[in-house]
Amino acid sequence: MDKTAERAATTPTRYLDVDGVRYAYREVGPDNPVDKTPILFLHRFRGTLDDWDPGFVDALAKTRHVILFSDQEVGSSSGSAATSVDEKARNAADFAKKLGFLTIDVLGFSMGGFVAQAIAINEPTLVRKVIIVGAAGGGNPEAAPPTDIVFEIALRPEYSLEDVRYLFFAEGRDEETRAYLDRRATRTSSQEPPVTPEVIGKMVSLIGDFMSGKTGHYEKLKDLRQPTLIVSGDRDPFFPFKNIWMLYRELPNAQLLAYPNSGHGPHQQHPEEVAEKIEYFLSTT
Repeated sequence: MDKTAERAATTPTRYLDVDGVRYAYREVGPDNPVDKTPILFLHRFRGTLDDWDPGFVDALAKTRHVILFSDQEVGSSSGSAATSVDEKARNAADFAKKLGFLTIDVLGFSMGGFVAQAIAINEPTLVRKVIIVGAAGGGNPEAAPPTDIVFEIALRPEYSLEDVRYLFFAEGRDEETRAYLDRRATRTSSQEPPVTPEVIGKMVSLIGDFMSGKTGHYEKLKDLRQPTLIVSGDRDPFFPFKNIWMLYRELPNAQLLAYPNSGHGPHQQHPEEVAEKIEYFLSTT
């Protein structure tokens, strides 16, 4: 059966055992994609399988085999939550290999963008192409700081509509924010449990280590030689555009796609358009 008939909102959650850890994942895409190489989605801070925008996933899955992945102790995945970006990268690589793939493309959103950088650097024969959405590099002392209140909002137990708007969209983009929330709400079965406070604490710590330069990933960016597409909004409260530009500057083989009056999640504000640009990138580079 063609997986596009299921769509992101209805495709079942599957599980894969890797060395005693049960990883939760979902697959969407046609029976005969334009390319056999799948796209492994790596999620943001606090994100579960349910938080991916179904409109964006479905748009990309018209032609591509999309795999949504939950790392250890996120959602219904078992195991113990990773304490470093490199550990998250190893987990994702082990999962992809156990699923039977020798080559993958990776798409990382926000914290997942850190993981996408790490897995591409650490697994150059596994990762063919890289898409980084709403993320910069970590460890550059010239980086501009985030807004004063963004982390306070990001750590709230639950997000209001205005919180979602501030975190992921640009000011005045209430209509697009509601549209995203409506699309996300179409998932009514097999929903994932929220990320626990303990795991959130581990995520905060590994993000801090990466962004402060403690992990040394900024110096390794020269080794990320795969074709890379960076997708960013120019009003991102987490990563001022200067930081996105510095990531682009350090990568040997990168393209930068910037959306004006767009925030941290340009793929949620412009789901079909961003999917179209990613498809073009995957088809032509």
